[in-house]
Amino acid sequence: MTRAEPLPESEGSVMFPPPLLLAALVILAANLLQWLVPIEFIADIAFIDDIDPDWLSAAGAIIATAGAALSLAGQWALKRRGADVNPSQPVMVLVTDGVFGWTRNPVYLGLWIALGGVSLIFAFDWLLILTPLAWLLVNCAVVRSEERYLEQRFDKAYREYKKRVPRYFFIR
Repeated sequence: MTRAEPLPESEGSVMFPPPLLLAALVILAANLLQWLVPIEFIADIAFIDDIDPDWLSAAGAIIATAGAALSLAGQWALKRRGADVNPSQPVMVLVTDGVFGWTRNPVYLGLWIALGGVSLIFAFDWLLILTPLAWLLVNCAVVRSEERYLEQRFDKAYREYKKRVPRYFFIR
């Protein structure tokens, strides 16, 4: 764990909604799209391949639970060190242990995994479509900006951390 000097209030990390608000926005957008342009390919695939919908829901529940656990573990690790989960707040401490030793972005990664699981539980097609699109947007617009910020903020300590720990488990 590396601490940094306080920043002026205007020098926060990245202007973007907190992860839970982001998840709510993705779910809201998926609901709106499902209402405007209903699709049902998850149910159709399950029917064609003779997959029991209960098994699909159970698999989704396991995936969603694992994702939520990862995200919550990341949030807990940040809070335990006195860091703010909100990406628009200045980062005062670099957390590199616990789940942050497996992935540099456990909060976001867990969120995407959980949303994918929820889409299977409820056969929620638009959520299954929007989740990877939202991940791509956050990865390009937020995570890369956060990483540049953290590299400026923590210099060598963050560069060494990036070499040691992948961004998303096996994806550097």
